[in-house]
Amino acid sequence: MSVTFKFLGFLAIVLYTGSLWSQSAPITIDGLFDDWNASLTTYTDTSESLTGVDLLELQVTNDDEYLFIKMKANVEFDLTDDLIAQQIRLFIDTDNNASTGYDIQQGYGSELGIIFKDLLAHYNVVPYAELNLSSIKLRAAPTVTSNEFEIAIGRHQIPDGVHPLFPSPTIKIVLKNNDNSDNLPNTGSTFSYTFDETPVTPYTPIDLVKANPEHIRLLAYNTLFNGLDDANRVQRFESIITTIQPDIIGFTECWDTTENTVKSLLDLWLPTGTSQGWYVEKLGGLITASRWEIIQQWQSLTRQFPVLIDLPSSYPTDLLFTNAHLNCCDADAARQDQADQYAAFILDAKAPGGIITLENNTPFMYSGDLNLVGYAQQLITLKTGDIQNTANYGNGAPLDWDDTDLTEQNCLQADERMGYTWRSDGQGFPPGKLDYIIFSDHTLSAQKSFVLQTEVMPLERLTQYNLAPFDTINASDHFPVVTDFSINENLSTTTQELTETTLYPNPTNGSVTLDLKTTDHYHIQIVNTLGKTVMTTAITAQSTPLDVNALATGFYIIYIKNSKGQTATHKLLKTN
Repeated sequence: MSVTFKFLGFLAIVLYTGSLWSQSAPITIDGLFDDWNASLTTYTDTSESLTGVDLLELQVTNDDEYLFIKMKANVEFDLTDDLIAQQIRLFIDTDNNASTGYDIQQGYGSELGIIFKDLLAHYNVVPYAELNLSSIKLRAAPTVTSNEFEIAIGRHQIPDGVHPLFPSPTIKIVLKNNDNSDNLPNTGSTFSYTFDETPVTPYTPIDLVKANPEHIRLLAYNTLFNGLDDANRVQRFESIITTIQPDIIGFTECWDTTENTVKSLLDLWLPTGTSQGWYVEKLGGLITASRWEIIQQWQSLTRQFPVLIDLPSSYPTDLLFTNAHLNCCDADAARQDQADQYAAFILDAKAPGGIITLENNTPFMYSGDLNLVGYAQQLITLKTGDIQNTANYGNGAPLDWDDTDLTEQNCLQADERMGYTWRSDGQGFPPGKLDYIIFSDHTLSAQKSFVLQTEVMPLERLTQYNLAPFDTINASDHFPVVTDFSINENLSTTTQELTETTLYPNPTNGSVTLDLKTTDHYHIQIVNTLGKTVMTTAITAQSTPLDVNALATGFYIIYIKNSKGQTATHKLLKTN
């Protein structure tokens, strides 16, 4: 059932109540909104002229465990911060009685008032209580700026130990932005919702075992302040990691943990059956472990650690993996700079020369605790290559080999419809998605993914996987995030050579001409003898002049790449 409420001006003094029976729905709190549809109870605001964040729409539904609410605004903002000025508050008349609770608006007696930015809720019962958000089991997504947010509130909570949160089957809801006095619904109207007890389709738990032993299992795991060195926690990590059986691991927050410590633990927990055992490398607080040899690494990126892994001969290619732990909290500028660095690194890897040159179609993946709690642009850059600081990092471009965006894997909890990867009830913030896995979908396919939280697993599932109820929360405030990958069929990393390209005059003291024989899209890069890129350009032509007057006297390599990934190189001598 879908209804749009419109409050007419001439009824402004009349109290209009809309009360609907709504279909229950299996909502996943993951920040994607694809499971919200027009059949759900909807309240659409009247047209208004406001500055700032204008509240446009509310949708409501439920299942047996949660009340679900989705809000939509005209611009992007951060729900739990004021990056964009806002004072958005959600008020619920939980007993459907305007004479009880706090008189927040005509027709509403609010028992529950959630102040998102202040990370608290007012519980207006007798006696009054101020609540933290965990006491009402609040979940919200996304954690970055958006014009839409979805939240879940536990239906069966007793926040003060006395008064059930939802004593009535019907509730009334109002959303307010105190920054510009915007109300949804406006004064004079109320928005009612009645819980639907129709059972929803049960969530199917995710099997923790690989579907195919040839799949490459990646584990991203923040160990919380050197957790692998903590004698009180290391057995929890052992239980979790031996259950997951990863092939590649990106550990973060390993500031004081050594690579030898991690190698010793993994060789004990997950023996590879080879004389070498696990390969482990470290950069700052990042430790990367692999069952297969790490043959190259790059240490030039801030809080990001790319390595090249030599996969067994049964796979058609090597693999580039980047372990990341971006700056935390309100450091939006630093995180954006780090995202720009990674985008520039991948663009460099796709082109000849520079600090890295990958074979064409080399699979690559990126994971870690990215701390994305501010502007959404940081995630956009990591997926699309939309570099913000072009002066330092060059112009952005699509990052995948086929010049499309990378894919962010939507890793959901293995045992509940939630997408959060971090939870610390004592810190005030609702659980959120901080840990990500992003990859080249031109070269890789994600076959299975999950977030493991033992605290929500039923006993039979814990027993099945030799886990204990509090393994994950006692190990770290971050949960292990897992994705299994297959390398796409018919993937070739062989770089075909362009033929019959010519360069003249050579040597030169001014300009040269590249004759490429065929009209195509070409990327041109000039690199000096130190491997530093001194000039790049893109052309769509059969031939092109290059002005090299500004180059110092010496030898250079010119790399040419066409739209098919075919390459050619020329040596150039620049004279006075």
